[in-house]
Amino acid sequence: MDIIDFDINDLPNSSMNLIISKRRAGKSYLVEHIIEDMKRKNLIDVCLLFSGTGAGFERVCNDPECRFDSLDKLVGIVENYKKMNSYNKQATKSKQFKIKTTIIIDDLAQDLKSKKFSILNNLAINGRHYAYSPLRLDFFILGQSTTLFSRSMRLNADTISFTQIPSFKEFEMLRDECLCMTCHDREGRKMALEYYNRIVSEPYSFCTVEMFRNNIHCLSDYIKRLKAPSN
Repeated sequence: MDIIDFDINDLPNSSMNLIISKRRAGKSYLVEHIIEDMKRKNLIDVCLLFSGTGAGFERVCNDPECRFDSLDKLVGIVENYKKMNSYNKQATKSKQFKIKTTIIIDDLAQDLKSKKFSILNNLAINGRHYAYSPLRLDFFILGQSTTLFSRSMRLNADTISFTQIPSFKEFEMLRDECLCMTCHDREGRKMALEYYNRIVSEPYSFCTVEMFRNNIHCLSDYIKRLKAPSN
C-alpha cells in the first residue's frame, strides 16, 4: 500500500491538531514547517504562541506581542472569535470579519491537565463552530505524552500526528483509538502497525491520522505521512 503525504489544504477550515512524541523528536521543527506552508498558501493572518518556556518558533512567530507564557489570554481570544462568528452570520459578505489565526500551544503540560483550562476540551468538541469561513482558527498543541490530552480531546481532534512514543501502553492507546479505525482483527492491527513503522522510519517523519475523514475504507484513506524537510 502506497504512503500518501499529508496535504495542508485538506485540513478543515478551523481545526484542532495534536502533535505527540518524546523530547527531541522534531515536534517544534515539524510545526514550524506546517505554519510556513500555511503562510505560503494564505491560510494564516496571525500566529500566536503559548509556551511555558517562551522559547522556540522564532521563524513563524517572532512578534513579542504574539507570544504568551500561560493560557490565560486564550479565553479572551476564543470569546472574541465567538463574537465575530456571531456577527458574521448576519453581516453582509463585504463587512464580515475575515481573520485567520493559528495558535501554537507548547510546553504547557501542567496547564493542559488543569481543570481551569477545560476550554481546550470544549475547543476540541466545539471549536469548529466558533470560526466558520471566512474566519479561521487552527490549534497545534504539542505534548510528550498521549495521556496529557484527555480522551475527549483525542477523539475530537481533527488530526493526531505522532512518532517515537516512549510508552508502549500509550502507543497502544493511539493504535486502538485512531490507527485501527478500519481494521480491528489481529491481522488488521498488524497491517496498521507495519504501515505506521514505514511512515516513521525516516527522520522528522510523523504519522498523521486525519480524524476528520468520513467514508474511510483503507489505511491510506486517513493515515498520512507528515515530514518536515531535512536541514
